[in-house]
Amino acid sequence: MDKNDALNLRHMVNAIEQLESYTRGMSESEFASRIMVQDATARQVGIVSQAAKNISIEFQDLHPKIPWGTITRIHSKIIGEDYKLNIPMAWNVIQDDLPLLKHTIRKLMLA
Repeated sequence: MDKNDALNLRHMVNAIEQLESYTRGMSESEFASRIMVQDATARQVGIVSQAAKNISIEFQDLHPKIPWGTITRIHSKIIGEDYKLNIPMAWNVIQDDLPLLKHTIRKLMLA
């Protein structure tokens, strides 16, 4: 694995772990009421997106089952055209999508 790819994968995992720590034990309604957590979430999702954009095409081609295009657009997916966080969508990404991505990335890092 390329050194830059490894670094970007590490950034992705770290950002997801930060998100998990921000929202641990929180319900969606509590998340919806905590603006600072939402802002922190948007930042960490942005890091995941940007780090995915920096993964080399060669690495992406070696791992086609990972939805790289979706990951690179995940930040714009949760932030609407009005620049507000789409709470239900962000919550689903945090609860469902990113834990699976973290698990997949960790497996790749060990390979």
